[in-house]
Amino acid sequence: MAGRKLTIFPLIRKIELIEAVESGKKQKIVAEEFQIPANSVSTIMKRKDNYREQFYSGQVDVNKQRARLANHDDVEAELLRWLLPLLKNFVGKNG
Repeated sequence: MAGRKLTIFPLIRKIELIEAVESGKKQKIVAEEFQIPANSVSTIMKRKDNYREQFYSGQVDVNKQRARLANHDDVEAELLRWLLPLLKNFVGKNG
């Protein structure tokens, strides 16, 4: 059984795709330009508000393939506060 080719778009490409569709281009034409299936364009357009929120909030690196947001900001801040002094005082194997 042949596997299908999966294309994961970074957030910046999704924003470009959304802007192309909203400029008046048909979804089918945009799909051909971005070399993805038409149903992928439809799915991206369905989730466009979520992608825009991620893009403009600055919480996500726009070049990453998948957005991974922190679910527990307070825990991560405490972990970082605990870890930084340890890393500062770290002595490697060589001395």
